[in-house]
Amino acid sequence: MNKRTESRAHLPLLVPVLLFCLTASFALRGDSNAPPESEESKAVPSPDRPGKILLNTVSASLKTIEKESPVFFRQLERKMAGEKDRLASAFLVALAPELAQRPAEMPCAEIKHPPFHALLLENRRILYLSLGSFSPETKTGLENALRQTWQEQVHLTGIILDLRDAAGDNPLDGREVFSLLSFRGDKNTVQHVPVPILVLTNGNTSGAAEILAKLLEHTRYGLCIGEKTRGEPFPRRAIRSGGNTLHIPLIPEKLGNLTADALTPAVAVAATPRMEIGALRKQLPFTEQSDPSLSRARDLLLSLDTLNQKWRK
Repeated sequence: MNKRTESRAHLPLLVPVLLFCLTASFALRGDSNAPPESEESKAVPSPDRPGKILLNTVSASLKTIEKESPVFFRQLERKMAGEKDRLASAFLVALAPELAQRPAEMPCAEIKHPPFHALLLENRRILYLSLGSFSPETKTGLENALRQTWQEQVHLTGIILDLRDAAGDNPLDGREVFSLLSFRGDKNTVQHVPVPILVLTNGNTSGAAEILAKLLEHTRYGLCIGEKTRGEPFPRRAIRSGGNTLHIPLIPEKLGNLTADALTPAVAVAATPRMEIGALRKQLPFTEQSDPSLSRARDLLLSLDTLNQKWRK
């Protein structure tokens, strides 16, 4: 018995259902006592979800093929029967390539995340903030550093947020730190005066650090400088789909506007070498040779400040 015969075998089961639907339809039309539906009471039809629209489009194409070339359609059916799992996985990966990307394995020598540091550079004109992790101590230190800067009424040209080698397991930690820097005026905001923020990233910037960088750049509060991030802003869960494994990013609802791919900085600069914090504390000069990312960020902020002063005149 082929598939066409099998489908005909189910027709007797559908007849009572069709008769019931027709009977109910005529009964509703014949109900003269029912008041006419007003324009206000008419329910607005809910728009079809993108997945349903996509399936309807594919279905319409298949129906057209079946009508124009039944033999070719049956050949397609045989191929689909044997390759449905592979085709489905390939289709999903085509929509979201990150589904096929395995989480990057940690190197043999585990990355050391630098501790939190805050200091003023360039005659107290630039606030340098280095975040290695997103522990409670780091967030408290960041908030205290920002509050102290504003209480001392330091006139800042800008902020350099160093997220090289920074990571964090909880994506919402990145959102929480973002709220301290966003100038939105909510209860978590520390800064209330817009200041340019330049974010330094490299291939080890991941997790909550990627979330923070994405939020700053997408909201235009900040600009990213350095190298492409790791591409793991969200934790992933591996599932089996046919013969393939898909790695699904677990995106919180509060971060639904962010994608699960890597962030490519607006300004591409080498992320190494990187100056030690001790040298920065001693106010030793840094150049393109000693720290190209930090040097480029410094130059951009000073140039922007010079332009702003000229416009003010």
